[in-house]
Amino acid sequence: MRVSPEPAVPGLLERYRDALNYSIRVIVENNATSISKAHSLLYETLKRSFDLPSKIAQDYYREAISIAKSRLGNPGKGKNTES
Repeated sequence: MRVSPEPAVPGLLERYRDALNYSIRVIVENNATSISKAHSLLYETLKRSFDLPSKIAQDYYREAISIAKSRLGNPGKGKNTES
């Protein structure tokens, strides 16, 4: 038996992906690897533009900091550096 997801689930996943990608991009561009700097850059935008509850917005920028730190610490990992 095949079960399809609820109609709201794909939309939620798209919002999650878009908000997380936006957060990572802003953090990397501004080198905002501290929670306070990321909060000042992202909190209101995530709540307003992505229509997120406050706790979820905080979780997103905290996760984005973690991903950004990993990416900044290993800039060539996963990319083809040979041309």
